[in-house]
Amino acid sequence: MVNTNNIRNFAIIAHVDHGKSTLADRFLELTGVIKKGQHEDQFLDRNPISRERGITIKLAPVRMKYKITNNQNPIIKQIQNSNDQNLKQFGAWNLELGASNLEYILNLIDTPGHVDFSYEVDRTLSCVEGVILLVDATQGVQAQTIANAYKAIEKNLIIIPAINKIDRANADIESTEKQIREFLDVREDEIFLVSAKTGEGVEKLLKAVINKIPSPEESSIPKFFRSMGVLPRQTRLLTSQVAKNSVSSLIFDSYYDTHRGVITFTRVFNGQLKAGDKVKLFQANQEFEVQEVGYFNPNLIKKDSLSTGEIGYVVTNLKDIHQVRVGDTLTEENSTNPPLAGYKQVRPMVFASIFPTDTHDFLNLKKSLERLYLNDSSLIFTSVHSQALGAGFRVGFLGLLHADIVRERLEREFNLNLVLTPPQVEFKLEKNHFYEPYVKLLIITPQRYLGNVMKLVEDYRREFVTMDNKTQISITYTMPMSEMVSDFYDKLKSVSSGYASLDWEFIEYRQVEANKMTILLNSQPVDEFSEIVVKERAIEKSQQLTKRLRIIVPRQQYEVKIQAQYKGKIIASERIAPFRKDVTRKLYGGDRTRKDKLLDKQKEGKKKMKMVGRVEIPKEAFMKLFKIRS
Repeated sequence: MVNTNNIRNFAIIAHVDHGKSTLADRFLELTGVIKKGQHEDQFLDRNPISRERGITIKLAPVRMKYKITNNQNPIIKQIQNSNDQNLKQFGAWNLELGASNLEYILNLIDTPGHVDFSYEVDRTLSCVEGVILLVDATQGVQAQTIANAYKAIEKNLIIIPAINKIDRANADIESTEKQIREFLDVREDEIFLVSAKTGEGVEKLLKAVINKIPSPEESSIPKFFRSMGVLPRQTRLLTSQVAKNSVSSLIFDSYYDTHRGVITFTRVFNGQLKAGDKVKLFQANQEFEVQEVGYFNPNLIKKDSLSTGEIGYVVTNLKDIHQVRVGDTLTEENSTNPPLAGYKQVRPMVFASIFPTDTHDFLNLKKSLERLYLNDSSLIFTSVHSQALGAGFRVGFLGLLHADIVRERLEREFNLNLVLTPPQVEFKLEKNHFYEPYVKLLIITPQRYLGNVMKLVEDYRREFVTMDNKTQISITYTMPMSEMVSDFYDKLKSVSSGYASLDWEFIEYRQVEANKMTILLNSQPVDEFSEIVVKERAIEKSQQLTKRLRIIVPRQQYEVKIQAQYKGKIIASERIAPFRKDVTRKLYGGDRTRKDKLLDKQKEGKKKMKMVGRVEIPKEAFMKLFKIRS
């Protein structure tokens, strides 16, 4: 059994592109998991889409081993120099001071940085005792840095601040240190300076993980009892009994294997799991026998058992993926203990419909969505039917990037050819009143771009909340989500030359005057292009949409009228001229009436075609509209 005192569970969290995955590479090299120069960069980003886009879209756990000699051991030095009796009472005295070396097990979970995937960070923070908060020295503290730090603070995790990219010519270390000190209220000597690219300062940071982050023995048992509502002073009386008689393990991710069923990623908070154990999923009330357990290297490595404090996998052999929910508690068959406190469930706010271009792929699309749902708990979907596109699914996403990533994963990983309609924000309709989702925006910008940012925000429906004028300016607004997901983020990056950053969180639904804007093609409604729009944006949106459709809908043999209808009135209209054959070309001379007769005859034929013909909208039109609007 693993000595719990020698385990450290931690995560790396940061704003997107601040170097999390590169730092993880250096850790893996230091601990011998991979060899320097013999692996791909961003080794834990194993999804090809992650590599191509340069962003982490999935959390990635890995187990490392690191040996440290006694004379280098910072924990032993801390114990020897400390008079703190609590430090010794919570198990640090169990360290084998006489041994020549101590081997630590370091469980690292690399997390995404983009705001659309912040739910992955929530899941990770429920399974660790501490985090490295990484900040880019060339960009400083960004919006997602702040958001992730607050999440760690809420869960009482140890935060180790580190400044990355100190080797860059444009690194502003002094300013970045000041921002971190102001934000986290830490001393300068508590901030670590590293270059994940060159490896400078990385080993010192890894030792700080061992020194500063508590072992599961010191933190997991209290966390377990806090989830049960037990006061801290009661934990000692209950610890020994529960440690012997109970198994509690939190599922933080999973995936489906064709041969072995659902494989769960789990953090054991109490007890021991091994092959042959009879266990159950608390929320699903599903019992099964454990087939295999092990840890991540980052491949699956089989192990005899997983005990308190360890992070690993459990092979369930369950074939119904709906039985396994991320955030569920894995416990003993007859256990009466309450479930562990997992992470908060994130509800999707942006919705779009997905249709297979080949109607025979509908069942394949359903199976593919179910498999993605297994490790993406924010994904929800229901079946829909479109007259234009056939059977498909209405899918909920966390943002536009999330929607685009899901579409690309479905097409590439499951070999599907899909149409994704433009994502829209979902309004609530209660007692004939529409309610619109509002979010709180946090914008971080350097001082020199403040004017540009505030001028941009004036073009959107928003309410100013507060401004914090420190090294970098942080501004808080409330804004309808429909405004934010349109083109706000792209314009924010444009007016700030890429330096401003954005984070958001849903706050509430507010009543607004809104109605459905229906797009008509030759008087026939097209639901895929229709959406709920607030009154003050109706004319602007209808004009934009009809003009875009005029460009992307292909010409027909007859005239196509594109109209936007709002509250029973046509408020915008465009026209696509038909293909025309030069019917007068064969005429040589003669009076005007001969030409007019031929043109009138052609005109009548076009009218008849328009009455019986249906406007064909190819997949490319939907894709172009999606790209334009995102």
